Amino acid sequence: MKFKDYLSDRIIYIIFYFINTFLVITIMMLDLIIRKEQLNISNIIYAFLLSFIFIFLLVAIDYLRKRNFYRVINSGLEDNKGLEYIFNIPDNINKEHNLIKSLLVKNYMDYENTLDKYRRLNKIQLDFNNRWIHQMKTPISVIKLILENEKDKNIDENTKKSYESIEEEMDKLSSGLEMALYALRVNDFEQDFIVEEINVLEVVRNVINENKNAFIVNSIYPKIVSKEDKKVKSDKKWIKFIINQIISNSIKYTKVKEGNDKFVVIKYWEEADRTILSIEDTGIGIPKRDLDRVFNPFFTGENGRRYKESTGMGLYLTKDIIDRLGHEISIESKEGIGTKVYIVFYHGKSIYDLKL
Repeated sequence: MKFKDYLSDRIIYIIFYFINTFLVITIMMLDLIIRKEQLNISNIIYAFLLSFIFIFLLVAIDYLRKRNFYRVINSGLEDNKGLEYIFNIPDNINKEHNLIKSLLVKNYMDYENTLDKYRRLNKIQLDFNNRWIHQMKTPISVIKLILENEKDKNIDENTKKSYESIEEEMDKLSSGLEMALYALRVNDFEQDFIVEEINVLEVVRNVINENKNAFIVNSIYPKIVSKEDKKVKSDKKWIKFIINQIISNSIKYTKVKEGNDKFVVIKYWEEADRTILSIEDTGIGIPKRDLDRVFNPFFTGENGRRYKESTGMGLYLTKDIIDRLGHEISIESKEGIGTKVYIVFYHGKSIYDLKL
C-alpha cells in the first residue's frame, strides 16, 4: 500500500479531526464575543496550522510504523508468492495486524493439514492402482501364453479364429492397463525419465511387433519408409508409449473401414534443425470439426461414440508427455481417407539438454 492509498483510507479521520478543531475554535470565538473581546484572526490561522501539522505528523508516523507490513504485502501480491509467504509478514506492528497474521497462519496450517491428508489418501490410492495393474498383467500374460500354445495344436479353423479373437481382446486389455499405468506415472514424470539417444525406428519396430496379432487379425499391413536411421535425444520408455498409442489408434480406426487396402505407413526423415516421424493410416479419418479437440481429456469425438472403443485419454496423455519431453505433435486427417500424425524432435532444443 502506497502512502496516498494509506491517506485516502484515513480521509474520514482527517476530516473529523479538522471539524473538531473548527468546533473548538468556534466555541472559543463565541466566548470572546460574549465577553466583548476583540478576535485575533492570526491566532485562528495559527491554531489551524498547528492542527494541520499535528495531523500530518500523526499520519506520517503511523504509516512509517506500518510501512514494512505494507511492503511485504505488496511484494506478495505483485510477485504471486505462495501461501507460505504469509510467514514473512512482520510481527508486532500493532494488535490489529497481529490478529490478521494469526488468522492467516491458522488458515494456512488448516489448509496444509487438509492437503496433507488428501496427499496421503491419494498416495495410497495410487499405490493400490499401481499394484493392481501389475497384478492384472501377470494373468493376462499367462492367458496369452496358453492361447499361443493352443493355437499350435491341431484345431479346426473356427476354434483358431476364436482363439485369435480372444488374443486380440487380451491385447486391448493389456494396452488399456498399460495406458492406466502411464497415466498414474505421468504425475511423477520428472522423477521417471532417463536422458539418452534413442533409435526411433527401433522403437517403432518393437511396437509393431507387440501389435502384430492386431495387424494380422485385421489384415492391416505396417510399412516403414526411412532414408536414414538417425538417433534423437528423448526418453525411450515414454516415446514407446506415445508411438504405441498412435499405432493402436491407427489399427483401431483402420480395421473398421471397409475394403482391403489397409495400411499403416511410418516415415522418418530429417530436415533443417529437426527430425520428423510420421505415422499415417488409411482408416476412417477424423471429422474436421473434431480435429481441434482430439488432445482434450476424455474427448472421444464422433468416431469414439460410433465405435465405442475410445476412452478419450490416449491422445491427451500423448500430448501431455510430448510437451513435457520438449517435442511437438500435430495431426492431419481427412474423413474417409485416413489420418497422419507428426512427431517432431528438435535438435538442441529439448529440455533434456538442460538436464544433462
